[in-house]
Amino acid sequence: MGQFSCTRRVFNTLITSLCAITSHIALADTFPVTVTDVAGRTITINSQPENIALSTGRLVPLLEIMYQKDAIKHLVVWRDDMRLSAPSMYSNYIKVYPELKDLMKIGKIKTSEFDAERFINMTHKPDLFIVDLANIKIAEEKGLLKKLDKAGIKVLAVDFREHPIKNTLQSVTSLATALGRKEQGQRFADYYQEHIKAITDTIASLPESEKHQKVFIERAAGYSKSCCRTFATGNMGAYIPYLGATNIAEKPLKGAVTGQMSAESIIVDQPDVYIMQSTGWIDKDGNATAGIPLGYSPVHKNGIKKATRELMNRPFLKATKAYQNHDVYSIYMPFYNSPYNLVAIEYFAKWLHPEQFKDLDPEHTFEEMNLRFGHRKVAGIFGQNNTEAMQ
Repeated sequence: MGQFSCTRRVFNTLITSLCAITSHIALADTFPVTVTDVAGRTITINSQPENIALSTGRLVPLLEIMYQKDAIKHLVVWRDDMRLSAPSMYSNYIKVYPELKDLMKIGKIKTSEFDAERFINMTHKPDLFIVDLANIKIAEEKGLLKKLDKAGIKVLAVDFREHPIKNTLQSVTSLATALGRKEQGQRFADYYQEHIKAITDTIASLPESEKHQKVFIERAAGYSKSCCRTFATGNMGAYIPYLGATNIAEKPLKGAVTGQMSAESIIVDQPDVYIMQSTGWIDKDGNATAGIPLGYSPVHKNGIKKATRELMNRPFLKATKAYQNHDVYSIYMPFYNSPYNLVAIEYFAKWLHPEQFKDLDPEHTFEEMNLRFGHRKVAGIFGQNNTEAMQ
């Protein structure tokens, strides 16, 4: 009896193990795979990519969603723009991944800085080059896509910048498929869709009186002395109609993604809500140059207060309804090119409809997304009411 019982236990264990192995095989990603990217290009990946290149360093969080703590092990070359365009982000990532400092660098695709021959002949040649949508057409026109394909380097377009509402989920899930990381992509998609649905359900139930607020978004506030660059139909400008409000830049910019409005026209239009995209930009030597230094900890609260006050003291802004009603806000600009753009959407929802979204906590969402998908802890100041920030 004892021997029979022992044999049965061994048999049951063997069956359980076989089921687990079979289940794992059933769930595993297999190659070759064919994906369609956000540029509408169909790419066939013959074997699982190991070496990744990024056309912008600000896409490192996208690799974390795919690989968690192993993200940088797969990154062999990047454009070193995070350091200048998102310095607090760069400082945060360098602490976690100091090897980023020594990573091989590439230049902009749209300029002569990008050296295709050097890129192709790297010691650890990329299997997959992740390129932001804005550069895909340029790369195609220059013949770069054909050259890279001939060298065995696949190119996949992603987009969190031009049309984020439309392209964020496809960018994440198409890349996940291309990398053999479908499970990671689906987990992100489920979380993102759940949060977006909660927002859109609330927007759908808004009374008509809540749906006609006028909003202006200032692109790169503080980066230059001139005013006022903005986004209309694309980028963060697309969040505004999505959230049941009117972007005052849409009509004068006539359907363009981005453009310029005059201070006088903003005064005439009288936005109810004014949102500044900003961050603390630095020069190539690491010196602070402009902007509100929002971002990852450690944040410079005195610097934030000083920079906010300077931007709020502009005469045209003081003449707006938004300023007079304390409805001027700032958002961490690097969200405009990030899979974590959900955080910016949540901030906008709170600012446009404070009563309906009073329980929404965008900073918690950002912390939770980083912990859940990147296995890392983050903290900082990523959005603010400018009036409160000056006090």
